[in-house]
Amino acid sequence: MPTKSKRRASVGNRIGMVVVAVVVTALIVIMLVLSHGLKKKISTYQVMNAQLSQAIAEENGRKEELQTLPDYVKSDAFVEKTAREKFGLAYDNEVIFRAEDP
Repeated sequence: MPTKSKRRASVGNRIGMVVVAVVVTALIVIMLVLSHGLKKKISTYQVMNAQLSQAIAEENGRKEELQTLPDYVKSDAFVEKTAREKFGLAYDNEVIFRAEDP
């Protein structure tokens, strides 16, 4: 039959083991909750990254268009187009047809 001191030590060991198990379980639960939150943030950031990459690609295309614009503005085609659209001018041998307003 165990003595009182061994019984107390056994009860103390069991209580200690239960406390350690509860603490470890709490830590695991906390880590799982934090991990889930981080996964949501990662997916949000991936979507934002894809959107920003698309925006960068669009802006690079626009940049290329703007780089060619000075050459186009200096060309005769731009002058003709502007004269037709803004001033309604045409060559002498051209016939202009206009639609009637309803």
